[in-house]
Amino acid sequence: MIIKNGTLREHALAWLVFIPIFAVFFAITWYMGRFVEAQWDINLLLFLNPDNYVPVLDELVILQTDFGMTYLLIISLVWIIGFYATRNRPGGKKWAQRTVHCIGILVALWHGAGMFVAKRGIFYWSEYEYPIIFLPLALIFLGGFYIAGNLYIWLDDENQEKFAQAFWLTLLSLFFVNVIGEDNIKELVARVRPLHKNNEAWNGAIRQMPDEIVRGGFSYVSGHTSSFWAQIFIYFMLIKSWKFRIPLLLLGAFHGYTRIYTTAHFPYCVLMATFFAIPVTAAIYYCFWNHRHLPLISMLLLSGALYQLKPKLTMPLTIAGIAIIWFLIYQYRHWKEPFVPLDNALVCKDRE
Repeated sequence: MIIKNGTLREHALAWLVFIPIFAVFFAITWYMGRFVEAQWDINLLLFLNPDNYVPVLDELVILQTDFGMTYLLIISLVWIIGFYATRNRPGGKKWAQRTVHCIGILVALWHGAGMFVAKRGIFYWSEYEYPIIFLPLALIFLGGFYIAGNLYIWLDDENQEKFAQAFWLTLLSLFFVNVIGEDNIKELVARVRPLHKNNEAWNGAIRQMPDEIVRGGFSYVSGHTSSFWAQIFIYFMLIKSWKFRIPLLLLGAFHGYTRIYTTAHFPYCVLMATFFAIPVTAAIYYCFWNHRHLPLISMLLLSGALYQLKPKLTMPLTIAGIAIIWFLIYQYRHWKEPFVPLDNALVCKDRE
């Protein structure tokens, strides 16, 4: 880890190390876009795309590709709010645990209703060919919120601080991997998707899944794949147990596979998204762990990303304003406290 004592020199060095690493992997990924029109890539896509309905696998693919990033984001966002709302409050942990569990029940019931309701009122999702996916999705939310709520009890204060820092590093990773990286590489390479009309000479052989038909935009590199790796790889680095790491790697690989299975991306685009996202996210973890101002930087970058997505100032300025006010209040209340670095590994206490 670069930042160990919280000095200005270490913070400056962190950026001086990270920016060249990011630039190198951005340049390599962009350069490798020269080879996107390889016949093996098309052949592999056709091989991995099934000719017929595959029970269970079809449903799992749609569940993961459509909602994988969503459930991780919602659960982690609720947890981080509960963490800051109850930090340094003796009775707050039990309150946070119960609140998160209640939210989990509500979110699970809401998504479970997707088996019967679509595009009506608060139910934002389209009608699905496989509405059964909302049952396991509801169970995932229920289990995820149950675990998230219990983390307030299972983890001591230091380990909760590590989880909070991992959350902000994840936002930072999403910004560099997707907003700066993937979005610009897509525009520079401009490889059309498999189902685009330019590929009509061969894409008629593809079995299309009505729940995930993507023709617009570009394929290289896969944004779903790169962003999912950015979401999970900080936690892969933090939790140094292969009992946790192996399932996480398998989930990341499966998420990339879903983008090929649904023919939203070519295999090469998924492979290069993985090549780009993992080292950039690892570099962010190495360079910015213990950065003093992670929440402020992450929220300001999020504001910029939202404005880029939809050029209206109301939401970005609101988020930026809240972040700055929160930062100033926190600095005023804690400016005399010494810098206490966190170890870059999660150590769980024994549960009674």
